[in-house]
Amino acid sequence: MTTLPRPALRLLDDSDQEPLRPSAWRRAWRVWTGLIWGEWFAHSRLILGVAMLWLAAVWFLPIVAHPSWILALSGLFGVVGGPAFGGSDVMGGCEEYTFSQPATRRQRFDARLFVAIGCLLVLTGLNVLTLQNNLTDLVLSFFVSTGIAVVELRRPEFLYGVVLVLPLAALAVGFCVAAVATTRAVAYTAWVWGALGALTGLRAGLSLEDYLWERLNGRVTIPLLMAIAVITIAIARRLYGDKEAGRTSSPLRLPLSGWAALGAAALAGLGVALLLTWFVANFARWL
Repeated sequence: MTTLPRPALRLLDDSDQEPLRPSAWRRAWRVWTGLIWGEWFAHSRLILGVAMLWLAAVWFLPIVAHPSWILALSGLFGVVGGPAFGGSDVMGGCEEYTFSQPATRRQRFDARLFVAIGCLLVLTGLNVLTLQNNLTDLVLSFFVSTGIAVVELRRPEFLYGVVLVLPLAALAVGFCVAAVATTRAVAYTAWVWGALGALTGLRAGLSLEDYLWERLNGRVTIPLLMAIAVITIAIARRLYGDKEAGRTSSPLRLPLSGWAALGAAALAGLGVALLLTWFVANFARWL
């Protein structure tokens, strides 16, 4: 009877096993691609709706209104998209499940912010490309036809800067308020705070430029709106890292804190209405 030879056994050193382990950058790449894809998929309906609205605006809006109203789509996305990206888990009542995932909270915060700002930049870029032949003339006509101040015609970068940073400030404030919210009432009304923060910064910047130089040059408005966005994101990112899952409450049966949040949002909405009234009063000849 013949015996089969036994397979040879050998010990593997750590150096032999090292190539089998994924490197740190590959692990980080997998985490970030998974988070970004998850946020993209979770908000695919919102992104698709904005894309369809943009197509309709490009084709039909110039027939019935001024073409520069296409630029308002960026502001609309900043106001609506910020809370939708930042507070999706709070609105869905699944924040405890979100926090139980292997990804850290700051990684999830950064991934959501990256997708939200990326979509805003793409939308703004499409708007600028659509109006690239006469964007400066269209936006300048808005300011030149007013009596509040005179725009420096030699500084069109001011116009492009406002087109970018104003929706960015609205998105940042709404995103951060919804992200750190612990109740649905606050998350659902975060868009009011985003609009209020952006419009307040815009009015403060324009008023200061009109007072200091008697013309609009963007030296105060653009840095002020950028500072609002950056400071708000930095504070919210720090708070989100230490956040605990909040209480879920039905939108129809709110606790006392929910009614307080709605009351504060109503006051913020009043502030937004007053700011819009101020802009309409000053730019009535164009509107």
